[in-house]
Amino acid sequence: MALPVESEKELSIGGFQGIKKIRGLLVGIDVVDPPSMWENQEKQVVKVDMEETTVLEMFGDEDSFELKDGKFSFYIPYVEAGKNPHKNSIYNRCWLESAKEQGKKPSELIGSIVTLEKQPRLLFQKYIIDPDTKKAKLDDDGEKVKEDILAVNEAGLPNHFCFAADETADSTSLQGYVREKIVGLNRKAALRKILIDPKKAQLGEFKDMLNNGTLADYLDLVLVGDGDNAKFQEPEM
Repeated sequence: MALPVESEKELSIGGFQGIKKIRGLLVGIDVVDPPSMWENQEKQVVKVDMEETTVLEMFGDEDSFELKDGKFSFYIPYVEAGKNPHKNSIYNRCWLESAKEQGKKPSELIGSIVTLEKQPRLLFQKYIIDPDTKKAKLDDDGEKVKEDILAVNEAGLPNHFCFAADETADSTSLQGYVREKIVGLNRKAALRKILIDPKKAQLGEFKDMLNNGTLADYLDLVLVGDGDNAKFQEPEM
């Protein structure tokens, strides 16, 4: 007999909270009052609205799902009315800075197809306090020890969306991902692997190439064997 799960990191997330990465049309960014279920009712939030949205990736082994009518909304913690957000805030570190990395302000992306991903961004660092001395801990060199405060939940998973670069069939990382998945498989097994993959929404172009017989050449692989039993393999050097 086995013990039941006792680690928060092993608990199922499920539903919207289990979404890690999405892609869709950004249609609105608005400062609004917090929803009633939020614990902090003093601070406003930024409401982000998406349409034509596809779930690209879920956390862990969570099952992906389709969003009703392709619509998706989420909230970003903001500030009390009349105040400006701090540079170490989730709003700045996750939302503004990730958009800047794409060469844009978030508002400039309204009306565009964007990819958003929950990322464990660094918010700030703080000194680790020794519970006995109530002073900052020191390392072997006598320097104060700091710890990173990341945009993650209690289970250590990122829980705030950031703008991310699109991964298409031209992406070397996505090509490598698919290569690793299909090497050693025949066409039928490779197709099944792609169709059930957590990133299946990103793999449509690879599925099309598999169906029209061009995938092996595109990924610099070879098909070894005859007919339907031919398997994708790395070419011999």
